[in-house]
Order: sequence, then C-alpha cells, then structure tokens
Amino acid sequence: MNEQLAFTLSAATLGFVAALFFCISNSINTSEKILLQATPYWDFSEPVARALASQRAQYVVGTFLLLGSFVLQVCSALASSTVTAAIPQLLQSWPYLVFAVLTVSFLFASTFAWLLFEKTIKKVLLLAEAQRKQDEQVSRKVQP
Repeated sequence: MNEQLAFTLSAATLGFVAALFFCISNSINTSEKILLQATPYWDFSEPVARALASQRAQYVVGTFLLLGSFVLQVCSALASSTVTAAIPQLLQSWPYLVFAVLTVSFLFASTFAWLLFEKTIKKVLLLAEAQRKQDEQVSRKVQP
C-alpha cells in the first residue's frame, strides 16, 4: 500500500468516526430529553445539565476528529503515490488499516468524550450547588 492510499483511507475513516460523534450527540437527544429541555424550570435541572454536558463533549470530540481527518487529507495530497507506507505488514491490506484506524480512533474519542463529560458535569454541579447556596442566603436576607 502506498503512502497516499494509506493517508486517504485513514482520513476517510477518521472523518467517518467524527461524523458518528456529531450524529450521536443529536441522536441520543430523545423526545423525553427534548421535553425536559423545552420545559421551563424554576430551579436547576440535573437531567438537562447532563444532556447538555454530554452533547458538548461529543461535539468537542467530533471537532477534533474532523480536524484530524482534514490534516490526514492534506498529508494524502502531499504524499507520494510510489513510496510504500511505513506501516506494519498486517496493515498493508486496506480492510485491516480501516479497522485499525476505526478501532483506535473510536476508543480514543470515546474515552476523551467520557472524560470531558465527567469534568464538565462535575463543574456544572458544583456551580449549581454554589448558586443554590447563594440563592438561599439572598432569600434569608429578604425575609423579615
């Protein structure tokens, strides 16, 4: 397999994984979650916060994957079509290369999305708790 084909297949596969992450963030937004997001609340709603944090994480990961795909496409355009790609012999066959890129990128992206979600929701819950305490203090001062 030449370098150009290896980069082209890697770029296409990474772009596919990026598209999956963009689609996931919208497809897991069920009717029930949409109802929750569309219903006004007088107080903090943890389900809405979790849905929005998850969507944020998936969009961020999808963006990085898409950028990586574009970089690989540029590499493909610049790579030689006569030089053999310096990859393990097993990956010289296109199905194995696609499977390897798909597996590695999906595992990396899923882990990164999960970590980003956990970090985001933790911060949101801390902010919500601080806001609740501040609101309680204000309401105590207002009461005679």
